[in-house]
Amino acid sequence: MKKFIVLFAVILLAGCSTKFAYKNADWLVHWFIDDYVDMTREQKRQFDQNFEDWMNWHRDTQLPLYLLHFEELASDINTQNITIDRMEYHQEKARGHWLRVREHLSPDLAKLAATLSTAQVDELFKNLEEKNVEDEEERAERAEQSPEKRRDRWVKRNKDNIENWLGKLSPEQERLIEDQYNNFTSNGLMWVEYRRNYQAAIKEVFNAPDREDAFEQAMIELLNNPDVFRSQEMLDRSAANEYASKQYLLTLFNFTNEKQRQHMIEELNDWRDDVVELMR
Repeated sequence: MKKFIVLFAVILLAGCSTKFAYKNADWLVHWFIDDYVDMTREQKRQFDQNFEDWMNWHRDTQLPLYLLHFEELASDINTQNITIDRMEYHQEKARGHWLRVREHLSPDLAKLAATLSTAQVDELFKNLEEKNVEDEEERAERAEQSPEKRRDRWVKRNKDNIENWLGKLSPEQERLIEDQYNNFTSNGLMWVEYRRNYQAAIKEVFNAPDREDAFEQAMIELLNNPDVFRSQEMLDRSAANEYASKQYLLTLFNFTNEKQRQHMIEELNDWRDDVVELMR
C-alpha cells in the first residue's frame, strides 16, 4: 500500500509534465496499481470515489500552499538569502507538503486495504518482492562497476540535475560537482532491506484475523510511520549524506551569477504557473 501513496506524491509534485500527470492522475494510478494487485469492481469503484475526493481536497487546500512556498523560495534566491538554516527551512516545509498528503490519504487506504482478499494480498506481496529483487540486482550490478564508471555516472547525473536549474555551468561549478563524489556514501542496498522490513510489517497486519478497527488503526500507523523500519546505519549514512549535500549546494549557490539565479527563478515560475492553471 505504501506504493499507492508514493505514486500519488510523485504525480502531484513531479513527473515528466506536472499538468499532464495531475489532470490524468486517475488512469495513471490505475495503470500503476495494476502492476501490483488486481482489484475487484467494487474495490475500483471505492478507490475511484476516494481518488476524486483526494484530488478535490488537494486542489482546494494544498496547491495554494505550494504557491506560497514557491514565492518564498523565489524571494530567497532573488535576495541571495540562501543559508543552511534557510535550506533546512525549505526542506522541512517541502516535507510538510508530503506528510499532509500521506496523513490525509492513509485512513482511506487503510479501509481499502481491509477489503483485500487473501489471494490479493499474496499477489500484492509477490509483486512487491519481485520489484525488490529487480532493484537489488540493479544496485548490486552498479556496485560491481569500476570506481571510475560509478564516479562518472554520479558526476553526469548531478551535472545534469544542476544544469536543469542553473543553466550552463561554469568551470568552477563543474569542478565543485566533480569534487563532491567522495563526500557521499551509497546506501542503495539498505533501501532494499528497509523496504523488505516495512513490507513484512504490513504483511503481518494483513495476516491478523481481525479486519475491523484494530486492523485499520495498525495500517494507518504503518502508512504514516515508515521511517521506523530504517536501520541505524542507514539513518546515520542518510544524515551524513544530507549534511554533505547541504554544504555542497550552499557552496554551489555561492558560485552562481545573476543569470543563473534568474534561471532558477524562471524554473520556479514555470512550476508556479502550472499550479495556478491546475487551481482553475
